[in-house]
Amino acid sequence: MAPSVPPAVVKNAAKLIKRHVLNPGFSWEKQRSRMDKAMASARPPKAVTMTSRTMAGIPVEELTPKDSPPKATVIHVHGGGFTVGSPASSRLWAAALSSALNLRVLSPDYSLAPEHQFPSGLTQVGAILHDVLEEVGPENVVLSGDSAGANLALVATLERARSHSSLPAALVLISPWLDLTVDRLDDPGLVRRDPLLNPEWLAACAVAYAPGQLDDGRVSPLLGSLDGLPPVLVQGGSDDILAPDATRFVNTASSMTTVSYSVGAGMWHDFALQVGMLAAADSAFTVTKEFVAEHLGLADE
Repeated sequence: MAPSVPPAVVKNAAKLIKRHVLNPGFSWEKQRSRMDKAMASARPPKAVTMTSRTMAGIPVEELTPKDSPPKATVIHVHGGGFTVGSPASSRLWAAALSSALNLRVLSPDYSLAPEHQFPSGLTQVGAILHDVLEEVGPENVVLSGDSAGANLALVATLERARSHSSLPAALVLISPWLDLTVDRLDDPGLVRRDPLLNPEWLAACAVAYAPGQLDDGRVSPLLGSLDGLPPVLVQGGSDDILAPDATRFVNTASSMTTVSYSVGAGMWHDFALQVGMLAAADSAFTVTKEFVAEHLGLADE
């Protein structure tokens, strides 16, 4: 995948989303509407078929290779601060993974806060994870998520570990938001460098998602136990406002499971989803593809 857009253009697009979409001065409805418009052009390549289905009573976007049966399944949980977004925001990344490894990629369109507060989205992600693990077997499932979706993916996995239930073969966390209690204004240099997210928006999202419960380990998993996880790949950018969460997770979880950490120098929040647009995103995608292939037993195929 050759990058087709200069990095400065992609970065400027992120700044526009920060100013005109992910803005705490707008209602959640306006943010969602504008995000939907911004993502409207995200169409999977012709080699991938996109369909909609319902699993565990939840709408799910399903991407499958067009000309061959899928070999395994990835569940990807989209980001958006628990309050905005849809599977469209990670569709190009999901489609690239589906096409590259002949995978079925499922993206839940989970319920958003503040209308549906914690633990609604978590419960829905957990239900889909349970059903897919039962359907195809844990050795054939990788769970991934970006930003707030990485939070939901991680906590859903931890809950299964604590109940001694089957786990996915591996976990992928992209630009994870894992401690909702942190005041991101404490690092003004990092705030200036991230073109996509701002501390005020994150604070508003946190309160909308879990008012009065931000220090709960199921809301901020860095404040709870990380024991019992399968192998984990963490990806982020050095200029991501949430980079400290990724680093804290890696430093803590590395003593409990196998953790790989991939960092894009000078890259911002969720840059890794910009497959085919950024060289850094393409490099990150190669790391993801190899990690997923290894843990799904596809590396030698």
